[in-house]
Amino acid sequence: MNDLLNQFTLDSGETFSVVNYITNIVLCAILLYLLSLVYVRFGRSLSNRYQLSKVLIIVGVTTFIIISIVKSSLALSLGLVGALSIIRFRTAIKEPEELGYFFIAIAIGLGFGANQLLPTVVGAIVLFLIIFLAGRGSAKSLTSQNLLISKPTSEGEDRADFQKNVMAVLAKNSSRTELIRMNLKESQLDYNFLVVLRDLSGINDITNDLTKLDGKMNITFIDSQNMTI
Repeated sequence: MNDLLNQFTLDSGETFSVVNYITNIVLCAILLYLLSLVYVRFGRSLSNRYQLSKVLIIVGVTTFIIISIVKSSLALSLGLVGALSIIRFRTAIKEPEELGYFFIAIAIGLGFGANQLLPTVVGAIVLFLIIFLAGRGSAKSLTSQNLLISKPTSEGEDRADFQKNVMAVLAKNSSRTELIRMNLKESQLDYNFLVVLRDLSGINDITNDLTKLDGKMNITFIDSQNMTI
């Protein structure tokens, strides 16, 4: 083990400290975990906040490891630039907010990987305070529901008009609405919406209004998650 560390020292010109490395990666993981909690608590995304909060930790720690490896080697740094130039980011980012949290996670990983503990911690705390203060005034408890609508159709029926009426009902009785899936068949329409409600009484309001549009409509609500916005 000592021989390996000595070899690393000779190649990079810096002394490798196992204790310092472990301390930095643990502090980095803790700060990234706090970031994930902040995102779950104050994020405005409707559908994938819990999944993305876990990815933030992985992205940040991975950035830390990469910077720890390449920071003392020009050759490795140039190789990293070349490798990243052929990677395409294919993850679907629906809102600019998600990209902002990704940048925060990367910045935390960069800071700890470069052994800049104080600026990284102070910067992260300032960002957390900004997010908290920005979301505190408007934070309200909401309930998120998956709404499944299935309706038989007949030849000559105006599907566009029906969809417009459904969207009007959802806009009237919910805080936010997002169309997740739409399946149009020859004799049936299937919709999957994610709706954000102030309280569960909104379910009855939506059900009553949709039933007035078409009594043959099948309506199903599935609890998604409690959220704040």
